[in-house]
Amino acid sequence: MSENSPAFILALSAGFLYACSALLCKRGLELGSGTLRSLVNSNLVMSACFLPYPFFSRNSLSLEFVFYGSLLGLLFFLSQMLCFLSLKRGDASLMTPIMGSKPVFVAIFVAALGLTPNNLTPSIWIAVALATISIALIGWPSKRADFSLVGIFLAVTGASGFGLLDSLVPFFTNQSDPFFLLFIVFGSVGLFSILLIPWTEGSFIAYRLESDFWMWLSTLPMGGQAICMSMAIGFYQIPTQANIFYAGRGFWSVILVALFGGLLGLREGKSSRTLLFRRMTGALLLLIGVWLTSN
Repeated sequence: MSENSPAFILALSAGFLYACSALLCKRGLELGSGTLRSLVNSNLVMSACFLPYPFFSRNSLSLEFVFYGSLLGLLFFLSQMLCFLSLKRGDASLMTPIMGSKPVFVAIFVAALGLTPNNLTPSIWIAVALATISIALIGWPSKRADFSLVGIFLAVTGASGFGLLDSLVPFFTNQSDPFFLLFIVFGSVGLFSILLIPWTEGSFIAYRLESDFWMWLSTLPMGGQAICMSMAIGFYQIPTQANIFYAGRGFWSVILVALFGGLLGLREGKSSRTLLFRRMTGALLLLIGVWLTSN
């Protein structure tokens, strides 16, 4: 087991938890939980998961790094907002694979800004390309997809924002206390999310009998994946490789939808054999990319 194996396991686990959360959240959305309402509640629960972090920190942060952590939290919040706005502009099956190009942006920012002590090897660049192609195969839209140039621009911008975030987090955690910095980052995400409450669909507080069970259930694995992924990139100096493993959420999504989509009553659960074959091909390419990264 290499010294980076814990980071790979954390990122792979984060991808699995994200896929579980997405499946549950999608069921809630189909039943009327509301997109922005689900986003705000998910972010608040995710932020709450980081409340114990200061108790594990060895040093308090200077005001300088509190400021940096807040900026990183703002970057997370804005990137997430751009992704959700892109989904409102265009078909989800078109925007999702575009947003999945994040590993490419992480690699570009890490290389361009010199944010890692080790150079990215050719095999890692190949793995990044395979991860991107696999995401496209898994989520590429049908001919009837709602095409929107504005939506595509928002999705690409959001993916680049997340890529910049994941490349910067290891740089700042390496110079400060990782636990305290991550607490500031995700705590600020929760605070910024409160600003969205006036724009959520319908009553924010009222419990919606059919949909809210699934919405709240989805927040638990979402919080877990945030913890796993933040530790994978915050405690290790390999953000590009970690994101390739995290891209395994596309593989997990295919498996979970095939196994439980129909049971949960998701419309996506009734997919054609051609679509499933294409998605499994994409998942196989992703596994090859993961193998290249781990060697």
